[in-house]
Amino acid sequence: MMDLTVEALESLHGRSAAGLRVRLAALVDQEWVLLAERKTDERGRIDNWDGPAESQGLYQIVFDVDRYFSGLGVIPTCPEVVTTFRISREQAECRVSLNFSLHHYFVAFS
Repeated sequence: MMDLTVEALESLHGRSAAGLRVRLAALVDQEWVLLAERKTDERGRIDNWDGPAESQGLYQIVFDVDRYFSGLGVIPTCPEVVTTFRISREQAECRVSLNFSLHHYFVAFS
């Protein structure tokens, strides 16, 4: 089973992005299948996906930046940040880090 951690830092205010909506999908038979939807906690993290990813393959995470910033009364340039990654072995650990602001974002994997 994949151990997936997502963390988000909102750099406009320099804080963890608490309450950011995130979707996780897997590529199954050439179609993206939604596995889970979560919100980041007060630390801007999602540590528990309830084990949705069981195997090797392609996965996609979609960060709902538009809804996050609309709650703060501002409009971002990029309404969603979508990143696709590959799990190439069983028992993999994966950390996806997003640093975002109104007009830019950066995604890192470790």
